[in-house]
Amino acid sequence: MTILSSFLRYHFWIRDFFRGGKVHSHYMNIRYIQERGAQTQCLRQQLLTDLLQHAVKNTLFYQNMKSLELKDYPVVNKSVLQEHYDEIFIPETNNPWQCGGKYHIQRTSGSTGTPFAVPFDTRKRERRLAELKYFGEIVGFKSHDKLVQLRIWTKWQSKTNNQSFWENIVPFDISNLNETNLEMLCETIRNVRAKCLRGYASSFDLLARYAGEHRLKLPSVKIIIAGSETLFDSTRELVEKNLGCPIISQYANEENGILAQERVGDNERRFFLNESGYFFEVLKFDSDEPAEYGELGRLVITDLFNYAFPIIRYDNGDNCVMKLDEITQRPYISNLYGRRLDMIYNTQGEPIFPMALARILKNYEMIRQWQFIQKTSVHYVLKLAVNNKSVLEETSSNEILTLLKILLGNDSDISIEYVDDIPVLNSGKRKSVVNLWKR
Repeated sequence: MTILSSFLRYHFWIRDFFRGGKVHSHYMNIRYIQERGAQTQCLRQQLLTDLLQHAVKNTLFYQNMKSLELKDYPVVNKSVLQEHYDEIFIPETNNPWQCGGKYHIQRTSGSTGTPFAVPFDTRKRERRLAELKYFGEIVGFKSHDKLVQLRIWTKWQSKTNNQSFWENIVPFDISNLNETNLEMLCETIRNVRAKCLRGYASSFDLLARYAGEHRLKLPSVKIIIAGSETLFDSTRELVEKNLGCPIISQYANEENGILAQERVGDNERRFFLNESGYFFEVLKFDSDEPAEYGELGRLVITDLFNYAFPIIRYDNGDNCVMKLDEITQRPYISNLYGRRLDMIYNTQGEPIFPMALARILKNYEMIRQWQFIQKTSVHYVLKLAVNNKSVLEETSSNEILTLLKILLGNDSDISIEYVDDIPVLNSGKRKSVVNLWKR
């Protein structure tokens, strides 16, 4: 903790106090719900009921709903929300949580091909800010400690110098993480003595590899929070070995907020749900019936705090396996598979967890980056960016193909392509798995 970070933290909370202590109230409510478990079920149910009543009363889309049971409401996706935007949107004058002025518009990256703009009312923005503070603190990052945030910074997401100062954030653009920019990133982290790094998992894989190859140390970094991409075991191991700090995965999206997060030291890699802000369901693939605990299904989200644009039973395209903790009797995500468009399947049509690919490829040190593409039910392409193509000798490439065939099926047709780099999307994400067959 530095004098500057302490000053900025106290400054924030003092300003919040004189504005009614709203963020602090949200923070305490989040902590209460997250840490009291089953004791808060009635409170969460009331939040859900209030949201449904608000949507029925104020939107054309839900005005004919006669029930306050969540299961009776339609499951929607991003396309449905866009198509019926005007019927779901609630004007500022009808929103009890909008403190004057216009709504804040939160835009998604559109990395799946469907950009989306969601209005946030004042309370939702305050809630999201409190979420960032709480979920950062429980993994060891106190708000206003120095943070280096890695993403593609455009004119829509960029921070002013004033914002960067008061938030104590150093934005670093990752449009091209070549050797020169990785060196600059390391220098930035050292110069500002960053306590936390936040960004995409693939960026931290490249950073850890670079630090290891050049024997660089970044002792100020105490925690790394990765999001938006699958955090592979190989990246965890590289970060812990070369950077000397833990890395955890945070599941979040732009249109809602922080949905779930791993905990430092949890070897099971469980995602603990943000039940203080959202209601979660896992539904079967072929119907809107609930999936069983331990069964792979569609993750469906209800945002309890967006009264500007109610997001109710939102299928955001991600798949997961939900399980029940035997001790706390609270659900958690045991496996998060990512978007259905980016899942791959073996030749029998069974889904393959991307981690299975990573566990094979992590054993070949010459591989810098990889991308696995499914083109048909049996045809796959593995793109490899390697330090030295000649080092990945024929025996190693044959071994990789053999292991992949065991995973995908003996009748699979797998080819390897060598590339200089795996490009990032406009969002800054680098997709490790792409499915062109099921699209």
